[in-house]
Amino acid sequence: MDQKKIKIFLAAFLNYPNAQNINCLSISKYLDHSKFSLYSLNTHFGPKINTKAHLFHCFFPFKVSSFIGFILGVIRCNVIYIPKHRTFPVWVIPFFRFFGKKFFTTIERNMCDSQNESMTKTFGGEEKLNKYFSYFNNIFGITKYIVANSNCGVNINNVPLNLGVEVDSFSYFKRTKLTNIVFIGNLIKRKKINEFIDLAEEFPNLCFHIIGDGPQLKTLKSTASSNVTFHGSLNHSLLTNHLMNMDLLFLPSRSEGFPKVILEAAASGIPSIVYSDYGASSWIANNKNGFVVDSFPDAVNILNKLVNNSNLLSKVSEGSFYMAKKFDWKNIIKQWEEVINNLK
Repeated sequence: MDQKKIKIFLAAFLNYPNAQNINCLSISKYLDHSKFSLYSLNTHFGPKINTKAHLFHCFFPFKVSSFIGFILGVIRCNVIYIPKHRTFPVWVIPFFRFFGKKFFTTIERNMCDSQNESMTKTFGGEEKLNKYFSYFNNIFGITKYIVANSNCGVNINNVPLNLGVEVDSFSYFKRTKLTNIVFIGNLIKRKKINEFIDLAEEFPNLCFHIIGDGPQLKTLKSTASSNVTFHGSLNHSLLTNHLMNMDLLFLPSRSEGFPKVILEAAASGIPSIVYSDYGASSWIANNKNGFVVDSFPDAVNILNKLVNNSNLLSKVSEGSFYMAKKFDWKNIIKQWEEVINNLK
């Protein structure tokens, strides 16, 4: 029976908490296991996880064992999904394509964004970037904006392949009063968290919360007003608990793909304020399930509206939850199954 299944290797560490690994863990849960057989990796230093995927348990030394795990995964499987491009051994792709292996990947941010750390720069130039991606059978942007703006000569599929959220793992209720505003993410310069700090100064009677860690932490703490609380990095369980107390998410970054935290917050009934630079209007409709703004003064105006209009907060809170339901992995996984079937 197993021989009739399509064998898929998810080239990720399912028990190590970053966005790509979490997505792969969700894929491993929701793919139809009567049609697909799944293989993936596990770190020796991460927590135990519940998955039906066959796991290669990486041991110490990690670099050696993870390399072995990658090679075995490719050998065992027909279809290989690579979510992250700087950890996977590059030479494997052209070598094993010769033996009929099918490789696909997703692009989660504008590769050509010259204002930030672009993939072009990371790969050492557009020519090297193009050569690397030429080895893939299929390349998907995760949003329409990325498909339209992030090719850099790379042949991206004209239909996006969305990522999702496990809605049932969050607790939803409708927000009726604005009290707590939250930022979730890495505390790095690109995220422009200084604007979150500035927003807190504009609204001293509201509470602002920063969840995450990174090199900007010390600087942010030194400039933050007394109504800003730093929570550090949180595991999924603690994050879910904290979200129950939040009313609004503000992400001041101007260079993103489709931030996973928007969907996680939305699954809890928390709407978002985000900037328009990366195509967020494709999934957020102003005053219905969140807010897409062009400038910091626009964000201030939205907050003033929400403070003075509890009905608006209730409306977008409920709308954000229905947006999250649209991107529930239970629904999104059908698109992934179609992609995998077409590759096979």
